[in-house]
Amino acid sequence: MVRLLKEMGATVWVGEAASTGGMGLERRRGAFDICGITEVVEKEGGEIVNFSLKGYKKIKIPYAKKLKEINLARPILEADVVVSLPKLKTHELTLLTGAVKNFFGCVPSADRFEVHRLSKVEEFSQAVVDIYSVCQPKLAIMDAVVAMEGEGPSAGDPIWLGTVLASPDCVSLDVVASQMTGFKPQEILTSVDAMERGLGPQALEEIRIVGEELKKVRRVDFKKPSAYRNFAHRSLRRLLTPLGIRIFRVYPEVDQSRCSQCGLCEKKCPGGAISLDPFPLYNYEKCIQCFTCHELCPEEAVRIKRSWLARQIQRRSQR
Repeated sequence: MVRLLKEMGATVWVGEAASTGGMGLERRRGAFDICGITEVVEKEGGEIVNFSLKGYKKIKIPYAKKLKEINLARPILEADVVVSLPKLKTHELTLLTGAVKNFFGCVPSADRFEVHRLSKVEEFSQAVVDIYSVCQPKLAIMDAVVAMEGEGPSAGDPIWLGTVLASPDCVSLDVVASQMTGFKPQEILTSVDAMERGLGPQALEEIRIVGEELKKVRRVDFKKPSAYRNFAHRSLRRLLTPLGIRIFRVYPEVDQSRCSQCGLCEKKCPGGAISLDPFPLYNYEKCIQCFTCHELCPEEAVRIKRSWLARQIQRRSQR
Protein backbone atom coordinates (compact mmCIF):
# COMPACT_ATOMS: atom_id res chain seq x y z
CA MET A 1 0.00 0.00 0.00
CA VAL A 2 2.83 2.38 0.88
CA ARG A 3 4.51 1.60 -2.43
CA LEU A 4 1.36 2.25 -4.46
CA LEU A 5 0.74 5.58 -2.77
CA LYS A 6 4.38 6.60 -3.16
CA GLU A 7 4.16 5.83 -6.87
CA MET A 8 1.30 8.33 -7.03
CA GLY A 9 3.56 10.97 -5.52
CA ALA A 10 2.16 10.86 -2.00
CA THR A 11 3.93 11.37 1.30
CA VAL A 12 2.74 8.37 3.32
CA TRP A 13 2.10 8.25 7.06
CA VAL A 14 1.12 5.02 8.80
CA GLY A 15 -0.11 5.49 12.32
CA GLU A 16 -2.50 5.03 15.19
CA ALA A 17 -2.95 6.26 18.75
CA ALA A 18 -1.73 4.28 21.74
CA SER A 19 -4.61 2.88 23.78
CA THR A 20 -2.95 2.67 27.20
CA GLY A 21 -1.32 6.01 27.88
CA GLY A 22 2.45 6.11 28.44
CA MET A 23 2.66 2.33 28.61
CA GLY A 24 0.92 2.18 25.26
CA LEU A 25 3.46 4.37 23.46
CA GLU A 26 6.08 1.65 23.73
CA ARG A 27 3.60 -1.08 22.90
CA ARG A 28 2.34 0.68 19.80
CA ARG A 29 5.85 0.93 18.36
CA GLY A 30 6.59 -2.59 19.59
CA ALA A 31 3.46 -3.95 17.93
CA PHE A 32 4.40 -2.31 14.64
CA ASP A 33 7.89 -3.81 14.94
CA ILE A 34 6.67 -7.31 15.78
CA CYS A 35 4.16 -7.33 12.93
CA GLY A 36 6.81 -6.17 10.48
CA ILE A 37 4.92 -2.96 9.74
CA THR A 38 7.80 -0.68 10.74
CA GLU A 39 10.29 -2.49 8.51
CA VAL A 40 8.01 -2.45 5.47
CA VAL A 41 6.88 1.15 5.89
CA GLU A 42 10.41 2.48 6.30
CA LYS A 43 11.75 0.30 3.48
CA GLU A 44 9.10 1.69 1.11
CA GLY A 45 9.76 5.28 2.14
CA GLY A 46 6.81 5.87 4.46
CA GLU A 47 6.80 7.19 8.01
CA ILE A 48 5.47 5.58 11.18
CA VAL A 49 3.41 8.18 13.05
CA ASN A 50 2.26 7.82 16.65
CA PHE A 51 -0.83 10.00 16.95
CA SER A 52 -0.28 10.30 20.70
CA LEU A 53 3.00 12.12 20.04
CA LYS A 54 1.76 14.26 17.14
CA GLY A 55 -1.04 15.73 19.21
CA TYR A 56 -4.77 16.29 18.83
CA LYS A 57 -7.15 19.08 17.92
CA LYS A 58 -10.61 19.50 19.42
CA ILE A 59 -13.28 19.61 16.73
CA LYS A 60 -17.07 19.71 16.75
CA ILE A 61 -19.02 16.85 15.18
CA PRO A 62 -22.02 17.93 13.09
CA TYR A 63 -25.18 15.88 13.66
CA ALA A 64 -23.49 13.79 16.37
CA LYS A 65 -25.57 11.39 18.43
CA LYS A 66 -23.25 10.96 21.41
CA LEU A 67 -20.06 12.99 20.96
CA LYS A 68 -20.66 16.66 20.23
CA GLU A 69 -16.90 17.24 20.03
CA ILE A 70 -13.75 15.14 20.16
CA ASN A 71 -9.99 15.44 20.16
CA LEU A 72 -8.94 14.11 16.75
CA ALA A 73 -5.39 13.20 15.76
CA ARG A 74 -3.77 16.06 13.87
CA PRO A 75 -2.34 13.79 11.12
CA ILE A 76 -5.93 12.80 10.21
CA LEU A 77 -6.90 16.45 9.86
CA GLU A 78 -3.74 17.37 7.97
CA ALA A 79 -3.80 14.48 5.48
CA ASP A 80 -5.19 15.04 1.98
CA VAL A 81 -6.43 11.45 1.82
CA VAL A 82 -7.23 9.05 4.67
CA VAL A 83 -7.16 5.28 4.14
CA SER A 84 -8.47 2.76 6.68
CA LEU A 85 -6.41 -0.44 6.88
CA PRO A 86 -8.21 -2.67 9.41
CA LYS A 87 -7.53 -6.25 10.40
CA LEU A 88 -10.64 -8.43 10.52
CA LYS A 89 -11.21 -9.34 14.17
CA THR A 90 -14.02 -10.16 16.55
CA HIS A 91 -14.77 -7.76 19.40
CA GLU A 92 -16.43 -8.44 22.75
CA LEU A 93 -18.54 -5.30 22.60
CA THR A 94 -19.24 -4.51 18.93
CA LEU A 95 -18.92 -8.17 17.84
CA LEU A 96 -16.75 -7.25 14.86
CA THR A 97 -14.11 -4.55 14.46
CA GLY A 98 -13.55 -3.34 10.93
CA ALA A 99 -13.07 -0.30 8.73
CA VAL A 100 -15.46 1.97 10.68
CA LYS A 101 -14.34 1.12 14.21
CA ASN A 102 -10.72 1.41 13.07
CA PHE A 103 -11.11 5.18 13.47
CA PHE A 104 -11.57 4.75 17.21
CA GLY A 105 -7.76 4.71 17.14
CA CYS A 106 -7.72 8.36 16.02
CA VAL A 107 -8.72 9.76 19.40
CA PRO A 108 -6.58 9.83 22.57
CA SER A 109 -6.73 7.24 25.31
CA ALA A 110 -8.57 9.57 27.71
CA ASP A 111 -11.36 10.16 25.19
CA ARG A 112 -11.70 6.45 24.52
CA PHE A 113 -11.93 5.90 28.25
CA GLU A 114 -14.92 8.26 28.38
CA VAL A 115 -16.59 6.62 25.38
CA HIS A 116 -16.33 3.25 27.13
CA ARG A 117 -18.47 4.68 29.93
CA LEU A 118 -21.41 4.30 27.55
CA SER A 119 -22.74 1.05 28.95
CA LYS A 120 -25.08 0.18 26.08
CA VAL A 121 -23.53 -1.25 22.94
CA GLU A 122 -25.97 0.83 20.89
CA GLU A 123 -24.64 4.05 22.44
CA PHE A 124 -21.02 2.97 22.13
CA SER A 125 -21.57 2.15 18.46
CA GLN A 126 -23.15 5.55 17.88
CA ALA A 127 -20.09 7.21 19.44
CA VAL A 128 -17.79 5.22 17.14
CA VAL A 129 -19.82 6.38 14.13
CA ASP A 130 -19.63 9.96 15.40
CA ILE A 131 -15.83 9.69 15.21
CA TYR A 132 -15.92 7.98 11.82
CA SER A 133 -18.19 10.69 10.41
CA VAL A 134 -15.49 13.37 10.68
CA CYS A 135 -12.52 11.30 9.48
CA GLN A 136 -13.74 11.16 5.86
CA PRO A 137 -11.76 8.16 4.55
CA LYS A 138 -11.49 7.72 0.80
CA LEU A 139 -10.60 4.03 0.81
CA ALA A 140 -10.64 0.98 3.07
CA ILE A 141 -8.62 -2.20 2.61
CA MET A 142 -9.23 -4.99 5.11
CA ASP A 143 -6.67 -7.69 5.80
CA ALA A 144 -8.70 -10.87 6.21
CA VAL A 145 -5.95 -13.23 5.08
CA VAL A 146 -5.46 -14.35 8.67
CA ALA A 147 -8.33 -13.01 10.77
CA MET A 148 -9.12 -13.32 14.48
CA GLU A 149 -12.09 -15.31 15.73
CA GLY A 150 -13.34 -16.03 19.24
CA GLU A 151 -12.26 -13.79 22.09
CA GLY A 152 -11.21 -10.74 20.09
CA PRO A 153 -9.90 -8.15 19.81
CA SER A 154 -6.89 -9.19 21.89
CA ALA A 155 -7.30 -12.79 23.08
CA GLY A 156 -8.84 -14.50 20.06
CA ASP A 157 -7.51 -17.22 17.80
CA PRO A 158 -6.06 -16.81 14.30
CA ILE A 159 -8.13 -18.24 11.46
CA TRP A 160 -7.13 -18.48 7.82
CA LEU A 161 -9.63 -16.75 5.53
CA GLY A 162 -7.25 -15.94 2.69
CA THR A 163 -9.20 -12.85 1.70
CA VAL A 164 -8.55 -9.14 1.16
CA LEU A 165 -11.53 -6.78 1.04
CA ALA A 166 -11.39 -3.30 -0.45
CA SER A 167 -13.96 -0.56 -0.94
CA PRO A 168 -14.19 3.23 -1.21
CA ASP A 169 -16.97 2.89 1.39
CA CYS A 170 -16.04 1.64 4.87
CA VAL A 171 -19.61 0.75 5.80
CA SER A 172 -20.14 -1.43 2.73
CA LEU A 173 -16.87 -3.20 3.47
CA ASP A 174 -17.90 -3.92 7.07
CA VAL A 175 -21.29 -5.24 5.96
CA VAL A 176 -19.67 -7.71 3.58
CA ALA A 177 -17.08 -8.69 6.22
CA SER A 178 -19.87 -9.42 8.70
CA GLN A 179 -21.69 -11.62 6.20
CA MET A 180 -18.46 -13.41 5.37
CA THR A 181 -17.93 -14.34 9.03
CA GLY A 182 -21.46 -15.49 9.80
CA PHE A 183 -22.87 -12.38 11.46
CA LYS A 184 -26.14 -10.84 10.40
CA PRO A 185 -25.56 -7.29 9.12
CA GLN A 186 -28.12 -5.93 11.59
CA GLU A 187 -26.04 -7.30 14.47
CA ILE A 188 -23.11 -4.99 13.72
CA LEU A 189 -24.53 -1.80 15.18
CA THR A 190 -21.79 0.48 13.84
CA SER A 191 -22.91 -0.51 10.34
CA VAL A 192 -26.58 -0.10 11.22
CA ASP A 193 -26.10 3.38 12.67
CA ALA A 194 -23.85 4.55 9.82
CA MET A 195 -26.41 3.40 7.24
CA GLU A 196 -29.21 5.17 9.10
CA ARG A 197 -27.20 8.40 8.93
CA GLY A 198 -26.58 8.08 5.21
CA LEU A 199 -22.85 7.44 5.71
CA GLY A 200 -23.03 4.24 3.70
CA PRO A 201 -25.45 2.31 1.52
CA GLN A 202 -29.12 2.85 2.30
CA ALA A 203 -29.89 -0.83 1.73
CA LEU A 204 -27.94 -4.08 1.48
CA GLU A 205 -29.06 -4.41 -2.12
CA GLU A 206 -26.99 -1.35 -3.01
CA ILE A 207 -23.72 -3.13 -2.22
CA ARG A 208 -22.17 -4.59 -5.36
CA ILE A 209 -19.55 -7.29 -4.83
CA VAL A 210 -16.92 -7.82 -7.50
CA GLY A 211 -14.25 -10.50 -7.52
CA GLU A 212 -14.82 -13.70 -5.56
CA GLU A 213 -18.43 -14.63 -4.78
CA LEU A 214 -19.42 -14.12 -1.16
CA LYS A 215 -20.70 -17.69 -0.79
CA LYS A 216 -17.25 -19.02 -1.69
CA VAL A 217 -15.47 -17.15 1.11
CA ARG A 218 -18.17 -17.27 3.80
CA ARG A 219 -17.15 -19.21 6.93
CA VAL A 220 -20.08 -20.69 8.82
CA ASP A 221 -17.67 -22.13 11.42
CA PHE A 222 -16.27 -18.72 12.36
CA LYS A 223 -16.25 -18.56 16.19
CA LYS A 224 -18.13 -15.66 17.74
CA PRO A 225 -16.91 -13.89 20.91
CA SER A 226 -18.26 -15.21 24.22
CA ALA A 227 -20.30 -12.05 24.73
CA TYR A 228 -22.10 -12.57 21.43
CA ARG A 229 -25.76 -11.71 21.79
CA ASN A 230 -28.21 -10.92 19.04
CA PHE A 231 -31.02 -8.40 19.23
CA ALA A 232 -33.31 -10.91 20.90
CA HIS A 233 -30.83 -11.25 23.76
CA ARG A 234 -30.56 -7.49 24.22
CA SER A 235 -34.35 -7.16 24.21
CA LEU A 236 -34.62 -10.00 26.70
CA ARG A 237 -32.24 -8.26 29.12
CA ARG A 238 -34.29 -5.06 28.95
CA LEU A 239 -37.38 -7.01 30.05
CA LEU A 240 -35.70 -8.95 32.85
CA THR A 241 -36.03 -8.09 36.53
CA PRO A 242 -32.82 -7.47 38.54
CA LEU A 243 -32.94 -11.14 39.58
CA GLY A 244 -33.36 -12.21 35.97
CA ILE A 245 -30.39 -10.10 34.88
CA ARG A 246 -28.22 -11.85 37.47
CA ILE A 247 -29.32 -15.20 36.04
CA PHE A 248 -28.67 -14.04 32.47
CA ARG A 249 -25.11 -12.76 32.81
CA VAL A 250 -22.13 -12.11 30.57
CA TYR A 251 -19.24 -10.87 32.68
CA PRO A 252 -15.42 -10.62 32.89
CA GLU A 253 -13.37 -12.79 35.24
CA VAL A 254 -9.62 -12.89 35.95
CA ASP A 255 -7.46 -15.98 35.54
CA GLN A 256 -5.04 -15.44 38.43
CA SER A 257 -2.53 -17.92 37.00
CA ARG A 258 -1.97 -15.57 34.05
CA CYS A 259 -2.37 -12.22 35.82
CA SER A 260 0.82 -10.19 36.38
CA GLN A 261 -0.92 -7.73 38.75
CA CYS A 262 0.10 -4.82 36.51
CA GLY A 263 -3.01 -2.85 37.49
CA LEU A 264 -3.84 -1.74 33.95
CA CYS A 265 -7.40 -3.09 34.18
CA GLU A 266 -8.04 -1.18 37.41
CA LYS A 267 -6.62 2.03 35.95
CA LYS A 268 -8.62 1.85 32.71
CA CYS A 269 -11.97 0.51 33.98
CA PRO A 270 -14.56 3.17 32.93
CA GLY A 271 -16.99 2.05 35.61
CA GLY A 272 -14.48 1.97 38.47
CA ALA A 273 -15.50 -1.64 39.08
CA ILE A 274 -12.03 -3.14 39.63
CA SER A 275 -9.76 -3.10 42.68
CA LEU A 276 -6.47 -4.93 43.32
CA ASP A 277 -6.12 -7.23 46.35
CA PRO A 278 -3.53 -8.27 45.13
CA PHE A 279 -5.28 -9.65 42.04
CA PRO A 280 -8.12 -7.77 40.31
CA LEU A 281 -11.49 -8.02 42.06
CA TYR A 282 -14.73 -7.02 40.32
CA ASN A 283 -17.63 -5.12 41.80
CA TYR A 284 -20.23 -6.43 39.36
CA GLU A 285 -22.78 -3.86 40.53
CA LYS A 286 -20.52 -1.22 38.94
CA CYS A 287 -19.44 -3.27 35.91
CA ILE A 288 -20.94 -1.85 32.69
CA GLN A 289 -19.85 -4.83 30.55
CA CYS A 290 -17.70 -2.74 28.23
CA PHE A 291 -14.95 -5.42 28.40
CA THR A 292 -12.16 -2.83 28.27
CA CYS A 293 -10.29 -4.98 30.79
CA HIS A 294 -10.44 -7.93 28.41
CA GLU A 295 -9.32 -5.83 25.46
CA LEU A 296 -6.34 -4.20 27.18
CA CYS A 297 -4.98 -7.02 29.36
CA PRO A 298 -1.40 -7.69 28.15
CA GLU A 299 -1.41 -11.20 29.65
CA GLU A 300 -4.78 -12.29 28.22
CA ALA A 301 -5.78 -13.01 31.82
CA VAL A 302 -9.33 -11.64 31.57
CA ARG A 303 -11.90 -14.14 30.38
CA ILE A 304 -15.49 -13.51 29.38
CA LYS A 305 -17.80 -15.79 31.33
CA ARG A 306 -21.47 -16.54 30.79
CA SER A 307 -24.14 -17.84 33.12
CA TRP A 308 -25.87 -21.12 32.32
CA LEU A 309 -28.91 -19.34 30.84
CA ALA A 310 -26.73 -17.07 28.69
CA ARG A 311 -24.83 -20.12 27.38
CA GLN A 312 -28.03 -21.95 26.46
CA ILE A 313 -29.49 -18.96 24.61
CA GLN A 314 -26.26 -18.40 22.71
CA ARG A 315 -26.07 -22.05 21.64
CA ARG A 316 -29.61 -21.91 20.32
CA SER A 317 -28.94 -18.67 18.44
CA GLN A 318 -25.91 -20.16 16.67
CA ARG A 319 -27.71 -23.25 15.36
